[in-house]
Amino acid sequence: MDVAEQVTGAAAEKRGLLVAFGVFGSFWGAWAAILPAVKAQTGASDGGLGLALALIAFAALPATLVGGRVVDRVGAARVLPATMLLFAISAPLPGLAHGVEVLLPGFVLLGLGSGAFDIAVNAATAGWERRESDRLMAAGHAAFSAGVVVGSVSSGLARQQGARPLPVLLVVAVVIAVAAWRQPSYRPTTDEAPAPRRRRMPAAILLALGVLVAAAFLLEDALQSWSALQLERGLGASPAVSGLGPGLFAASMAVGRLLAHVVSRPGREHVVVAAGGLAAGTGAVLLSVAPGQVTGLAALALAGAGTSVLAPLLFSAIGARSAPGREGADLSTASGLGYVGFLAGPPLVGAISAGTSLPVALGSLGVFGLLIAVAGPIVLRRPVAAAQDR
Repeated sequence: MDVAEQVTGAAAEKRGLLVAFGVFGSFWGAWAAILPAVKAQTGASDGGLGLALALIAFAALPATLVGGRVVDRVGAARVLPATMLLFAISAPLPGLAHGVEVLLPGFVLLGLGSGAFDIAVNAATAGWERRESDRLMAAGHAAFSAGVVVGSVSSGLARQQGARPLPVLLVVAVVIAVAAWRQPSYRPTTDEAPAPRRRRMPAAILLALGVLVAAAFLLEDALQSWSALQLERGLGASPAVSGLGPGLFAASMAVGRLLAHVVSRPGREHVVVAAGGLAAGTGAVLLSVAPGQVTGLAALALAGAGTSVLAPLLFSAIGARSAPGREGADLSTASGLGYVGFLAGPPLVGAISAGTSLPVALGSLGVFGLLIAVAGPIVLRRPVAAAQDR
C-alpha cells in the first residue's frame, strides 16, 4: 500500500469510527430521554427499574470480555460492522415491554449487543491511534456525546408530541443499521508482527486503570440514566425539559472531549483526570440539592464537563501501555471492570433512592468523583515505558 492509499484509508477509517461512536451515543441519548416513559409503561418502581437496568451491564460483561480478543484475532473490518448490526437488532426490544418480566429479556439482549459494539469500536480506535501515532479516542467519545445530545433532545421532543418508546427506538435502530452498512474496510490492527519479547502490561496497572474506568462509567451512566427522572419528578420539569437534561449533560461532555482532543498534551493526563473527577463529583452533589430546574441543568453541565475527559483518557492510557496486538484484550479487561460500574450504578442509585430519596442517591455519587480525583494521578503518572519494556 503506497503513502496516498494509507492516508486515504486512515481518513476513511477515522470517519467510520466517528460515525460509529455517534450512532452509539444516539441510542443512549434516546434511551435516557424515554426512560420515564418506559418506567410508566412497565409499572416498575425505582428499585425495580434499577435492578432491571443492571441487567444491561451484567449482560454486556461477557460480550465485552470476549469482544476485544475477537477484534485482536479477526480485526475491526469484520467485527465492528457485525456488532453494530447486532446492537441495531437489540435496540428496539425494551420498547416492546409492558411489564417488568417482559422488560428483562430485552435488557439482556440489549446488554449483549451494547458490550460487543462498545469494545469493538474502542479497540478499533486504540489500534488506529497506535498505527497512525495520532489521537482519536477523545474525538470519538466526543462524537458519542454529540450523538447522545441529538438522541436525547429529539426523543424528548418526540415524547412531548406523544411518541411512545417503541417508535423512537425503531428510528434509532435504523440509523445504526445504515451506519453499519456504510462502514469502511478497516486495515489490520497492527501492520507489523507483534513483538514477542515485549511484556504484557503489569496486572496491577491494568487493574488500577480498570477500577478508574469503573468509577467513571458509574458516574456517567448514573447521571445519564437518572437525571431525567430527577428533573421531571423532583424539580417538576416537563418531558421536553427533562429530556434536555441528559442532552445538556452530553453536550457538555462533547465540548469537553473536543477540547481535550485539541488541547491535551502528553504527560498532563493526570492533571486533567483529577480536575475531571472533582468536577463530576461536584456536579452530582449540586444536582442533588438543586432548588430549581435551571440550577439542576447547570449542575448536569458541570458534571458532564468533568466526566467527559475520564473515559477517553483512561482508554488511551490503556492503549498506549498495551503491547501491539493486545489493545483489544487489555481494553476488554478494563472495560469489563468498567461495566461493573455500569452494573453497580443503577441498583446503587435505585436502592439508595428507595431507602432515602433520589436526590440523596445522586449526591452520593460525589464519592466516586473524589476517588478518581485522588487515585487517577497516582496511576497515570507511572511512565508508559514501565508497562512496555522490551
